[in-house]
Amino acid sequence: MSRVPAVSIIGWSGAGKTTLLARLLPELASRGLRVAAVKHSSDAHPLHRPGSDTARFQQAGAVLTGFATPEGVQLTHDQAPADSLPTLLSRLVGRLDLALVEGWKDGPLPKLEVWREGLGPPLALSRPEVLALITDSPPPSPTSPRILSPEDIGAIADTLLEHLRPPRPAPLSPADARGVASKPVRRWNGAALQPPEDDSLAVEEPLEIRVNGESLVTTMRTPGHDRELAVGFLLAEGLIRGADDLGTLAHCGRPGEEGWGNVLEVTPAPGVFLDPEPLRATRRGTLTTSACGVCGRRSVEDLLTGCTPLPPGPVLSPSAVARATERLRDVQRNFARTGGVHAAAALDTEGRLLAAFEDVGRHNAVDKVVGALVLAPDLTRQPVLLAVSGRVSFEIIQKAVRARIPVVAGVSAATTLSVDLALRSGVTLATFVRDGRFNVHSHAERLAGA
Repeated sequence: MSRVPAVSIIGWSGAGKTTLLARLLPELASRGLRVAAVKHSSDAHPLHRPGSDTARFQQAGAVLTGFATPEGVQLTHDQAPADSLPTLLSRLVGRLDLALVEGWKDGPLPKLEVWREGLGPPLALSRPEVLALITDSPPPSPTSPRILSPEDIGAIADTLLEHLRPPRPAPLSPADARGVASKPVRRWNGAALQPPEDDSLAVEEPLEIRVNGESLVTTMRTPGHDRELAVGFLLAEGLIRGADDLGTLAHCGRPGEEGWGNVLEVTPAPGVFLDPEPLRATRRGTLTTSACGVCGRRSVEDLLTGCTPLPPGPVLSPSAVARATERLRDVQRNFARTGGVHAAAALDTEGRLLAAFEDVGRHNAVDKVVGALVLAPDLTRQPVLLAVSGRVSFEIIQKAVRARIPVVAGVSAATTLSVDLALRSGVTLATFVRDGRFNVHSHAERLAGA
């Protein structure tokens, strides 16, 4: 059963567990993580005051008992105490990124220990699952785990993230705080218009890509991971063949200046000439929206040129394709907050994530994934499957072909042009990949048993 990752914060009474947890929560939230905090007690602690109405409901056999106030709702269920937390974490998959549990020193979770000299020996000495000892005092044993200062909240958060997301050749995209902003909204509840409240929205801003100081294109995107976006775009358009064609990629201007971060300068590697003229000749103007880059083309044949067909193979299990879009849910943190962004992910033959990103445009999300793969110097696992949210358009297939990814799986439908290009270019195209099912439009020979 899949569960939300959880870590216990343990230590003797008075060591500072609550203080640490309270300081960790805003740090992790600033990194885009959705974190739950749970207090664990080994002592008997009635969840409902004896004799109260809710206690009577629970005694009468209610499997879920709630107490609602203007401040919020508290729910309890009749699960056996040993199973309560794992059950809760399995129910919250997709809604949380991490649960921090204060206490439960003898539980099965990985742990951080807060230790203060004079309270007792470090619990880590008898618990190998302790990830780090958080203390300002010298530990009594040289065999203690990693030592971190309680004042270095950033390093403690890094340790948690290292545990949750071990290093990969091309790392997954962390949620970028610049990708979400708050705007006031008033909601109609069916009877009345509610007072204004803050609503989380996906940020959409322009990114101008320049080559050698000349403007190449302006695209509307979600800020963040602009280098990957630019590299993926340049590869898809045939302006570069790989990372060796690139010199530097840097934002123009200075941090703090108005509009900083919305212009990216690309400098070719020494001896490399990037010719933007073919791209300019096939676009009307310079603006590419976050929804579609094909609309500005003068001729579809211009796009077909240069899409060298992919060779046969590899053969994948149909179940690997069926599960591909499920992996998108693991990285759609900004979508969970706003409902307004797309996602794309590259996977290897075993279904492991190689790179994944969100953006207001599904084409941009794909460019960021491809750019991350191009910029990964130690990529050892070959990407074989590209999963995308939303419709699979012509340009999605084109980008997959340029990146030499042979299988594309989309949550929604395909277009006629995307099917035509998939057939012509040797791409296996699967659509409506949901709930373990999908349709396949081209090159089903890559599916075992087809």
